[in-house]
Amino acid sequence: MVSESKFGRRSAKKSDVDSKEETALLPGIAREVVGESFAKLADSNPLETKLITFTTVSSDVDASISFYRDVIGMTVQSDTTLGNSPAIIQDVALSGRRHVLLSMPESGWNDSQVVRILEAPPGAGPIRPRPESGPNDPGLLVMEGGTRDGAESYHALASANTPMISPPRYYYFRNTMWGTDVDSMSYAPFGPGGEQLFITASIRSDQKLVHSKGVHNGFGSASITALDQRPVNAFFEKAFGVKRTSQMECYQENVNELVGAPAGTYFLWGNLGADVGIEIWEMKAESGIVYPCSLDKTGLAMLTLRVNDLEKCRAMCAKASIELVSEGALPNVFDDEPAGFILRGAVGELFEVVQAQA
Repeated sequence: MVSESKFGRRSAKKSDVDSKEETALLPGIAREVVGESFAKLADSNPLETKLITFTTVSSDVDASISFYRDVIGMTVQSDTTLGNSPAIIQDVALSGRRHVLLSMPESGWNDSQVVRILEAPPGAGPIRPRPESGPNDPGLLVMEGGTRDGAESYHALASANTPMISPPRYYYFRNTMWGTDVDSMSYAPFGPGGEQLFITASIRSDQKLVHSKGVHNGFGSASITALDQRPVNAFFEKAFGVKRTSQMECYQENVNELVGAPAGTYFLWGNLGADVGIEIWEMKAESGIVYPCSLDKTGLAMLTLRVNDLEKCRAMCAKASIELVSEGALPNVFDDEPAGFILRGAVGELFEVVQAQA
């Protein structure tokens, strides 16, 4: 059933619009258009998809361990060498590479605290070259973490000679979709593998805070940037049934400064699904460069997503003609030989998908 707006404008079905001539809205012809809407939290994540591991590739594994253990406060859960792993990412050889898993003790963020450090092959270049790349270049950008105090956190990382984009910046958003205000102070350092981090302290006393015994709370979410969010949204909905639940806008120079965006940058940002742990940032820029993730290059390389029904997820991908990059998965803190597969997202991201434990 189609209807006419009060202004008399007509709309057309997307499938009917095949040329510029057909895009014209003709008097007396009502056509339906297709758009996007935001999902309610209860309907936004049917497979209970959740980000549980960040994979960073480092040319100096010992330096990466020291950073996450001694500066961030994480605990080493395992430090091994990969054997003949079932997860062969295209032509990337993983056998014989050092593989380290760290988690955040008593953080209150359940199991979305794991950082995986994978040894880089000799001579590996960066996924995102710096300073050439930035938020206007689509792809997997940052892993986001928390701290009880922005100044205390910044001092701890600065004392460890950690590279950073800027000192902490304050910013504020009124999020009517969440029914709360976002009042934060953040800064963006880099881990030893070249991975960009985003560390935030909540300012408002009435916000739900993440508590931990140390300065830092670990890492709980990741951000993906795009010049057009629609293909990214569509990938997650087709592969996982995950739908967008919120969106805000940002036109604040202090935010641009802290993430390394050009002055005057405007972007939209919001969350995917309920408790997934992924944000999408749509950067309003004329052009950008996609830097596809790779396990043969250094930096933030892959996200591990847990689902409650791996075979259903596989079937959804097949139905949507989303090809699997490879079968198998790397060891995690729950399973040394997990069932899983690898996907590549709409802007070059790598996703390791594993079955939730019973």
